[in-house]
Amino acid sequence: MAFLVGVVPLAVYAFSPRAGDLPLYFRTAHAFLQGAVPNQDFRFEYPPYALLWFVPAAWLGPTLPSFIPLFGLQLALFDAFIKWLLLSEGVKRWGHGWRSYVPCGVYAVASWVQSIHYLKRYDLIPAAFVLVALVALARRREGLAGWALSVGVVTKLYPVVLVPLALAVCWRRGTWRRLVLGLLAGGLPLVPLSAFWPWWNFASFHVERGLQVESLGASLLWAAHRLGFAPGVAWVHAPAAYELHGAAAEAVKVVSRWVWVAGSLAAAAVGLAAVRRRLPERTEDWARLALGPLIAFVALNPVLSPQYLVWLVGAAGLALLSGSRWAPATLFVTVLLTRALFSGNGNYGKGLTGPYTVLLLTRNGLLVAVGIALVWEVWRTREARPEGALSR
Repeated sequence: MAFLVGVVPLAVYAFSPRAGDLPLYFRTAHAFLQGAVPNQDFRFEYPPYALLWFVPAAWLGPTLPSFIPLFGLQLALFDAFIKWLLLSEGVKRWGHGWRSYVPCGVYAVASWVQSIHYLKRYDLIPAAFVLVALVALARRREGLAGWALSVGVVTKLYPVVLVPLALAVCWRRGTWRRLVLGLLAGGLPLVPLSAFWPWWNFASFHVERGLQVESLGASLLWAAHRLGFAPGVAWVHAPAAYELHGAAAEAVKVVSRWVWVAGSLAAAAVGLAAVRRRLPERTEDWARLALGPLIAFVALNPVLSPQYLVWLVGAAGLALLSGSRWAPATLFVTVLLTRALFSGNGNYGKGLTGPYTVLLLTRNGLLVAVGIALVWEVWRTREARPEGALSR
């Protein structure tokens, strides 16, 4: 019953005609089916496996109105799988007590709230593979974990921040060969693809992107602009998103990129230091370990799109199974704030007004605070404790 309540309302929305990014997916998949080569005959801004997820719906639905419900069905199935996985992990951990329903229940509410980004963009797919990898690592199924991580990386790239942690733990377990074989198996299709598709050129598009307005650096700069301290800042509709342009924006973009790289590496390094002393065992331990570098990758990113929170909430749901819950619960609060940014904000295309700027600053501040708290929690686990878990 809990599963049906969590899945069915959102599945209905999956078939709505609202487009989101689906026209872009349809055009690229349709061009590919007609023989065009991505990043050679047309620009494709995503890693190569993303296109392979678009193709089946475009092949079965030759027009955009037919493509939308077919792709929506695919996303609804991934959504159902994630909620089933969260529910099954909760029951496995707590039996049929009320706590077993918390991860799935909270995640279901978050999925309803962010539905316009959750079911109209494809980020749900790599997020499902990340959850599979975390659960598989907890169950010592390293081959499956490696395959899921590899598919996630070649679909959306961001799961790459979890690969060093998985390798470090499996090295200590003595099972690193199985993990590496899984990683190689997941990336094997890249070999034949490379013969006719320069798939690696997707990275050049992202290198050239500007400072997206929802990012941490952009929110601080826009607040300064609103207060009169950065008069030369312009709110511009760029090809892929709204960006801040101007001399100050360029300077903030450069700094943001360095902070992003340094912060992501630092969060991963803390995780590596922690697993040298104490290995994660339970699923929630893996979720808390993963959330540190994932949040750093999202919160400090100079390109922070609203759908990036989809990358975090699955692991946050697993982290609610036990231990301190305020940090993962706060991640779900950021989902509510993100949805509020796009509710009734008629000035979004021209620039956020004062109240919405405060809302964006609050959202970004909470993301950074949660990331710091979880990284600090993992850092403290370098001291061995008798129960052998990473969560507190």
